[in-house]
Amino acid sequence: AASAFAQRNKLPVRLEEQMVAHLSLRYRTDSEGLQQQEIIESLPKAIRSSISHYLFYEVVDKVYLFHGISNDLLFQLVSEMKAEYFPPKEDVILRNEAPTDFYI
Repeated sequence: AASAFAQRNKLPVRLEEQMVAHLSLRYRTDSEGLQQQEIIESLPKAIRSSISHYLFYEVVDKVYLFHGISNDLLFQLVSEMKAEYFPPKEDVILRNEAPTDFYI
């Protein structure tokens, strides 16, 4: 369907490849990823926070932007984080587009 859409709209090959790669990755991760997200969201906040801390704290602690902030604030930040996957070479942030998320 993505290839047909790209051909019908005469999109450049690069965009078609990005679409197909994204949909392929999404298909592979959605069934497992959605299940994981549903499981995590069904848990009490304290357990969700502990899971987020385990998964993300070490990574975020190494980010220069967060050097010098308190451990409490860092813990609050990682408690709100979610993993998101992108295929290689996919544009994550576009020029002149207002940011809505923060990526590490």
